[in-house]
Amino acid sequence: MTEMVLLDDPRIRQVDCESRPEKMVSMRGIHKNILIDETRSRIENDSPFFCYMREDAALRLVRAAEKLPEGWQFLIKEIYRSPAQQRKCFNDYYEECQKNYPELEKEELYGMTCQFVAPVEVAGHATGGAIDLTLMKGRKEVDMGTEYNDEPSPPEYRTYFSCDTISEEAAGNRRLLAQLLTEEGFVNYPSEWWHWSYGDRYWGFIRNCPSLYAPMEENMIT
Repeated sequence: MTEMVLLDDPRIRQVDCESRPEKMVSMRGIHKNILIDETRSRIENDSPFFCYMREDAALRLVRAAEKLPEGWQFLIKEIYRSPAQQRKCFNDYYEECQKNYPELEKEELYGMTCQFVAPVEVAGHATGGAIDLTLMKGRKEVDMGTEYNDEPSPPEYRTYFSCDTISEEAAGNRRLLAQLLTEEGFVNYPSEWWHWSYGDRYWGFIRNCPSLYAPMEENMIT
């Protein structure tokens, strides 16, 4: 595996933020090729705004959806997550890592947690600019190499976008997802093939520019 920049890297926190005052929009019914997983079966998010996204990012996703092959769709798993929920997710996963790897020091546990859950101060979901999604064909989820929200377990780390031990079919589906989203300015968080963002701090770091969106409290969404 090549070295990756993860969200525990202090350079991510140093990215300036423009705090663009851009509204959030629902992705329900926004395009025929964009579907929502309303079951929320693999997430812990009871917010009514879990599928809301910043307007510019939403328009970019719509443009990507228009380029999907005939019969294919995006399936949104999660977008917005409140800062409070993000903090809880991080703390819960940290405690799980601590239980599973008691020999690790705090710094190592923190880094391990950041592979899967972002600290709230750099979390993309809390800004409304990050999205977890997968691909469907004929309204059935296609093979992406792992299930959505699987853990990046060693030694193969199959959730890593660049993992080379998945099937060629799964690798091709990942390439399609990447092509469509990168053309519209999204960046991938490399330990999670499903996680893409536009305008958050990680995006700003990768693009070498200020981030656009700060975390938004749920009571600010209308």
